[in-house]
Amino acid sequence: MMIPPRPQDSLETLLRGVAQRRRLAMLALWFERAWPAAMPLLGVAGLFLCAALVDLPRSLPGWAHALLLAGFAVAGAAALLHAVRRMAMPDPQAADRRMEKASGLAHRPLAVLTDRPAQPGTDSLWQAHVTRAMRQVGRLRIGTPRPGMALHDPRALRLGLVVLLAASFGIAGEQAPGRVLRALQPVFGAQPVPPATQLQAWITPPAYTGLAPVFLKAEGGAVSVPQESRLVVNVTGGTGEPALVLGGKSLPFARLDPTSFQADEALGESGRLAVSRGGAPLAAWDVTVVPNVAPVVSFPEPPTGLRSRVPQTRIPWQAAHAYGVVSLQAELTLRDRKEAAPLLVPIQIPGGNTKSAKGVRLQDLTAHPWAGLMVEAKLVGKDATGLAGSSESIAFELPERRFQHPVARAILEVRKGLSLRPEERGPAILALEQQARLDEVWKNDTGGLLNLESILTQLRRDRAPNTIEEVQARIWQLALHLEEGAPERTARALEQARQAVREMLEAERRGEEVDKAELDRRMRELQEALQRHMEALAEQNRRDPANQNFDPERQNRLDAQDMKRTTEEMRDAAREERMNEARDKMAELDRMMEDMQNARKERGQQTERQKARAEKRQRGERQMSAVQDMIKREGALLDNAQQRGGLPETQRPFMQPRQRAQAPQDQQRSQEQRAQDQRIQQALRRALGELMQQQGDLTGKIPPQLAEADAAMRDGVAALRDGRDPAAAQAAQRAIEALQKGGREMSQEMAAQFGRGGEEDAEEEGDESGEGSMMAEGDQDGMGNGPGSQQMGPADQRGERRGERGYGRGRDVTRRADERRDPLGRHLREGTSGSDESGDVQVPEQMEEARTRAIQEELRRRGADRGRPQPELDYIDRLLRQF
Repeated sequence: MMIPPRPQDSLETLLRGVAQRRRLAMLALWFERAWPAAMPLLGVAGLFLCAALVDLPRSLPGWAHALLLAGFAVAGAAALLHAVRRMAMPDPQAADRRMEKASGLAHRPLAVLTDRPAQPGTDSLWQAHVTRAMRQVGRLRIGTPRPGMALHDPRALRLGLVVLLAASFGIAGEQAPGRVLRALQPVFGAQPVPPATQLQAWITPPAYTGLAPVFLKAEGGAVSVPQESRLVVNVTGGTGEPALVLGGKSLPFARLDPTSFQADEALGESGRLAVSRGGAPLAAWDVTVVPNVAPVVSFPEPPTGLRSRVPQTRIPWQAAHAYGVVSLQAELTLRDRKEAAPLLVPIQIPGGNTKSAKGVRLQDLTAHPWAGLMVEAKLVGKDATGLAGSSESIAFELPERRFQHPVARAILEVRKGLSLRPEERGPAILALEQQARLDEVWKNDTGGLLNLESILTQLRRDRAPNTIEEVQARIWQLALHLEEGAPERTARALEQARQAVREMLEAERRGEEVDKAELDRRMRELQEALQRHMEALAEQNRRDPANQNFDPERQNRLDAQDMKRTTEEMRDAAREERMNEARDKMAELDRMMEDMQNARKERGQQTERQKARAEKRQRGERQMSAVQDMIKREGALLDNAQQRGGLPETQRPFMQPRQRAQAPQDQQRSQEQRAQDQRIQQALRRALGELMQQQGDLTGKIPPQLAEADAAMRDGVAALRDGRDPAAAQAAQRAIEALQKGGREMSQEMAAQFGRGGEEDAEEEGDESGEGSMMAEGDQDGMGNGPGSQQMGPADQRGERRGERGYGRGRDVTRRADERRDPLGRHLREGTSGSDESGDVQVPEQMEEARTRAIQEELRRRGADRGRPQPELDYIDRLLRQF
């Protein structure tokens, strides 16, 4: 069991702790007394530092600087004395009272610890009193020092001094130590000499001139400057305020500091510019202010209208100005109605602001109501200040579009009449009513008729000021409806919608504010215009007979799907404010539209080329038919020569019995037949000459075999004239062989140049064309119609029906030249008297012939479809070569 400490030991320990706390309490009391006492001294020191940091003492004379230092010294000494008096150390009793008060102790328990009882015999009671005091002293506290500045400085001037010190240190910066030292060292003696006077003057021309500032020399001189230039004069150094005079008018100077002055004035008039100080001149100049003049604009040549496919107004122009022309436009006024508002045609100036430029403005004004009327044109140019200059007026006729539709032309005349006399509606109403009664025009165009009736109703009843403009616009649209098809109208509407969207996207790219709702509306209109245009193109393709061999409607559907998807993506991007993506989609749509237009143009050009090639093929087929006709007629001449004994003895067994009996019986008839054959041979030669010329025009190449045939025909004519039938027969045989070879070369050449098309039978081609025989009318009676002419045998007719075809599939025009056959189609053997009995002659049945022709026609039809796969086309070509 622990023995509790004696009370005496606990009291001593407690007293030692109280003594330590008493010293701390004394320090706290001293701080509470010292801080308010030191505030005046700190305030004086703070004010001195502020004055020193802003370098105030250095701006004062030496004596004033010294007085200022003395004042701060006296104030500081007084404040120090006041602080010393109030900074006495507090006694221990005051410290005990502070601790007891801070600890909330009553009845001064600290005094009980050191006191003794006054009467003896009361030790027990006193000891209990001391024990209770010790327990109270156990929770003894000192408390936070509280100087009570709010009582001593109720206006918080101390905070203002702190802010002032911070600002002064900010002003002084790195120069703070030096300024404080200079503030403690007053300078006595003469003041420093002010710097010498410096003069700087310049004139700044207006911004629109693009000219550099003009600096004025101190020695003076003369200068010319544009109107609205600004004069700036700076005077530094010296003493006294300077004076500025321009043309007798004083201009004020503004003081920048004690030795700096500045004048800034606009120059409105010319005059003498002088600067002086204290009556002494500093500088002078002669200033000439050049007034601004209007731009000079003119027509280098009269404006005219270009009569092209799309008539345009051609406006030549030239403009000049010393500082640049910022805007130029042509003003067109109606010559016969000058009170009408002018038509303004803006002209883009290269570079935007050019001192001198010229060019030509082309503008399509065919849609304007004044198209076709006399107008007066003048140019109006403006500079940057808005000063305008104009040219002389020149009258010319505004070009108009030439319409082919009679009703369109009639209603456009009404539109012109309303432009000249808008107040006279009666004649216009009568003219439109007359056009509305043309039933044959409107029987298949109900929409156009309703539009015309609506225009009439508006003219009769609507008296609003803008009625005539609306009616004229509707008349123009009706005329386009009558003249053009739906694709042209929808294409124009689509281009307008694309331009509207493109303008808003470009405005957004330039940073301008764009209404998102308006942009979405324009994109929706673009989608609708695109849909209408694609529907119009599809309808046009369905009606165009040139599209029967391909399917443009399918391609249009694919294009429409791609464009619709692109416009939807562009619209979604704009809604989500992804404007860069929206502009990219717009550019993609423009490329797709351009590709589609180029494809349509190329298809149209391809169709024209196909038509031209088809026409050339037809001409070539007619020429081939003419060659076949010549071969047939040369064969008839050969038969006639053989009948008259033109064959050698080795070939006489092949003559028909009727031919051998007829030749020696009637010599007179032979002579007449020979004369007839001579005329026929001459006509064939002339026809061959025409054929050679046409072949040269068509292909640029004449087969040399045709020249050989011509030479053989010439020999035949001579032989017939001399009565030499064997020579005539040989000449006819050479002519036939040369024509066959020439026909094959013609076929190959035309196939190489014009391709392969569907052919007609040579016989049908000859019947359909007037060029089939290549004969003049005067020779027809001598070619096969005379008494000695021979008709084609059955074998020859079958051969014609089986198809001495055109050149289109590469088939030989006639039999091979080395295959000599008798009239029955059998081979002739050289050096023999008999015929070839090899049995190669086959006479087809009629059903087989029809079936063969059907197969050929089907193959030709499929071969003409160039949309089929290339391997299939090659296979069809190989099949057709067999025919």
